[in-house]
Amino acid sequence: MKKHILATTITLISLATFASAQDHHDKPIPGPKGGKVIETDSGHVEFFVQPDAKVSVTFYDGAMKPVAPAEQVVAVVAEAPSGREKLEFEKSGDAFVSTSPLPKGDDYRVVLQIKSTADAKPQNIRIDYHTEVCGKCNRPEYACICTEEAGGGHDGHGH
Repeated sequence: MKKHILATTITLISLATFASAQDHHDKPIPGPKGGKVIETDSGHVEFFVQPDAKVSVTFYDGAMKPVAPAEQVVAVVAEAPSGREKLEFEKSGDAFVSTSPLPKGDDYRVVLQIKSTADAKPQNIRIDYHTEVCGKCNRPEYACICTEEAGGGHDGHGH
């Protein structure tokens, strides 16, 4: 009987821990600069479109403190209505910043490619680029942190 209770207790604790981890993982993290935070093999990464339409990519540690750019390699391919355009990046302060702006327009896919080192396997992250401001969190739609529980009805194109 004691073994059964112990096994049940361990199972319940494991399930609660997993549910808690899943719950935390499903909630979007607000980017310190106002961008979209993505969990990658390299940790937290913020994709942010600056006012001049250049993209900045910042790596963060577990406490969401910026990590200076090092050996990582960053690239973006914008799949804009005007055609595919690859953006190159250079190190600037605590981030990688694109050398040219995103193509004009809105409502297109952006593929962010991150490699922890030049010869590492790339990790591709697809971002639906929408510049409209979310009426609930006041962030651009591409970086919206609203969830279904927080208000429901988020469709990615305004609320």
